[in-house]
Amino acid sequence: MARPFYEVGRYACKVTNQALSEAKTGTPQFVLQFTVLGKVDPSDPTRYIPAPAQYERTHFRAITDKTIKYFLEDLKILGFKGSTFKELDPSITGFHDFRGLDVDMWCAHEDDQDGGKRERWGIARQGGGNLEVKSLEPKKLRDLDNLFGKALKAIHVPANPSPRESATPVVTPPESDYVPTDDDVPF
Repeated sequence: MARPFYEVGRYACKVTNQALSEAKTGTPQFVLQFTVLGKVDPSDPTRYIPAPAQYERTHFRAITDKTIKYFLEDLKILGFKGSTFKELDPSITGFHDFRGLDVDMWCAHEDDQDGGKRERWGIARQGGGNLEVKSLEPKKLRDLDNLFGKALKAIHVPANPSPRESATPVVTPPESDYVPTDDDVPF
């Protein structure tokens, strides 16, 4: 059972090769090979902490109707300016060559078939940019409240109630003649 060499995180990498190919399933895929230079320095994202060993890794991106949005984001991050997928194929004269490009890659760990973990690499997304969101219309907000309002209200329970707050109080009628006996004690 192999263990991942690289920790989960963002790494500075240099692209060494690229290809358009077909996965074993027949799905078209983009393949990007790169050398891991080091982990991006959290205190200065323009620098990296050199890796103890700089191994080559590979990123595979299937190209389907469900992944096309992410693939196009990948291409944008890589600086692709082409207008056809043929321009990504190294066998085509004048292809867009990513070799030598410095790019941030993200290493994640996932379960492998042997019950261990393996590295899964992807092009690192740029965080903190201008997020464009469309506000919900008032009718849709009302619909949400109608559908899930009770569930939302149910989450407003004190996180850590004190023992006094969580205990069920014993209530006796005021001015009662009740006097507890040994038979009233449950133990």
